Amino acid sequence: MNDWKEAYRLAAFELKASMKSFLLILAFYTAMSLTVMMSFDIYLKGDFRYFDLLYLLIFFLFPAWMKNKEFQMQKLSGDLWTVPSVVMLQQLPISKEAIIKSRFIIHAVCSFPLQLVLLIAMPIMSEEFRNYMTPVTYPVFVLIWLSLAIAIGFIMAASEAGGNFKKKAIVMSFIYVLGGTAAVFFLVAVIANDGFILLTMQLAADWPFLSGIIAIVLGIAGWKYWQWDMKKMMKKTDYL
Repeated sequence: MNDWKEAYRLAAFELKASMKSFLLILAFYTAMSLTVMMSFDIYLKGDFRYFDLLYLLIFFLFPAWMKNKEFQMQKLSGDLWTVPSVVMLQQLPISKEAIIKSRFIIHAVCSFPLQLVLLIAMPIMSEEFRNYMTPVTYPVFVLIWLSLAIAIGFIMAASEAGGNFKKKAIVMSFIYVLGGTAAVFFLVAVIANDGFILLTMQLAADWPFLSGIIAIVLGIAGWKYWQWDMKKMMKKTDYL
């Protein structure tokens, strides 16, 4: 419990320093989300095949870019890449658990409001979406996507532990990310012929209870796993 209290205090300091940029990016993100959602009906009719990719990029990657530069991953010295505050806080009498939890709190505050803007924009901007969802299935759909935001998106928080990376390793990691993204997009196109977003809509509509339970389990598992992964990386990284 003390770790959580300390984590909230650490997170509050960084979030306060990032508040100005957060508000600006929130306004930009809102405008962009509404613009993208204007083409959602076209996607549901099967005439916009790359809408899934655009949506996933906005949903998972954009929120991670909203923090001030000094609070983002960067090269510090030699082959060490990490967030400067992660290094600084480890020089103080603060537990690794508190540092890790603070990074996850910050990522949650930076991502969930923006992602909710996108999710709320869907029924506002799309008549087809409103016709497809009901007052019961829409909350399940939102729960599915927020769980995915934790299970997939929180890799961005875990990666802030950084590591000692050679230039070749960074290039290869970039190639792997691109290749993995392309592979996932290809699999989605094969498995969910009508699109990944439409697939989650169908899951929420056809099996709302089961989908909701699986989403909750997935979100909890992702929350625990990425914290464990970050702690493991912090132990093996040479920050000196």
